Amino acid sequence: MENRCSLDFSTERDDYMCETELCSGELSPGEFDFMGRIPVPLKYTFKDGLEAVLKEHRIEKRTRLNCYFPMGGGSGYFPFENIHNVDSIDDFPNMVLSPSFDNLFEKHFFEKFIDKGYFQACQPKPLSQIYADCGIEDPEKQFTIFAIVPFVFLVDHRKLDGLPIPRRWIDILDPIYHNKIIIGGWRKDENSPYSEFNSFLFLEMYKEHGIQSLKYLAYNTKNMLHYVHMSRIAGSNSELGAAIYIIPWFLADICPRRENTSVIWPEDGALAFPIYFLAKKSKLDKLDVLIKYVTGRGLGQYLVDNCYPSLNPEVNYRYPDNAKLKWLGWDYVRSNDTMELIRLTSKVFFEVWQSTPFTKT
Repeated sequence: MENRCSLDFSTERDDYMCETELCSGELSPGEFDFMGRIPVPLKYTFKDGLEAVLKEHRIEKRTRLNCYFPMGGGSGYFPFENIHNVDSIDDFPNMVLSPSFDNLFEKHFFEKFIDKGYFQACQPKPLSQIYADCGIEDPEKQFTIFAIVPFVFLVDHRKLDGLPIPRRWIDILDPIYHNKIIIGGWRKDENSPYSEFNSFLFLEMYKEHGIQSLKYLAYNTKNMLHYVHMSRIAGSNSELGAAIYIIPWFLADICPRRENTSVIWPEDGALAFPIYFLAKKSKLDKLDVLIKYVTGRGLGQYLVDNCYPSLNPEVNYRYPDNAKLKWLGWDYVRSNDTMELIRLTSKVFFEVWQSTPFTKT
């Protein structure tokens, strides 16, 4: 595998189907053995590896696994948007992989499927201490966390203009940073509401510091931008830029203007956004080749090399010294309706930040 991701998306299409190994999204969800999405910078390498193991499996076992892996945005997200609404576990894919804190964490989905024991975790062991300390492993052994997206601060020293560098998450709520923070967000155009944003950050702020923290964060937020755009403009003279970016570690790490910027790993831990999969307990034998690929050392080392750390214990990690991770906690996830909390916290944030209504469903 190549060592680093590419950010050249010029050839990316809305969808990608390999004629021999991957299926289109025309099947119903229950007909898929695997449905998966992954952060955009990782897609091409992940897809190439997936096709290779599927081809080898087809040749050796004389059977084909139905796998759906969209390469772009747009229509590629549609099948994932509604799979939590199926009425029967038989209508749910045998394995779903996701980098989103989405509707599979909805309380109703937990009650309907998760709590009934249909899924079995295949967590790589032993866990490294950094993961054990933050509690990222699902104690109920249903979700498999195979990698994380750490969120850190990318600081533009010129735009910070003499203010102290934030070192902890509570620091970004200080009013001295008014209009100096950029967080992740995307909308179709300037007249449209934001359809994607860092709701995981909102949840963490709410859990740790209460609903008022969303108002403080909104007061300090200058703009919401796509993470790739953040990496490209940080340290530049762009008027869109700001002093502090809350951004995935990979994109902070590849920011080209390092003479003006620094990657700051929060002392209380980078936000650990889970990349996970759900695998049906009754289908583990059939899914074995897919599970071994996703949790294996080869893909794991590629993820680590690109600052999307794998939980595979055999890889060579590159965490900063004394690095910590911050995860919401499974008790919190299971005892709350997290999708309802996302709607609440987002509504409070947007009411303060701008008049554009919150529309995410």
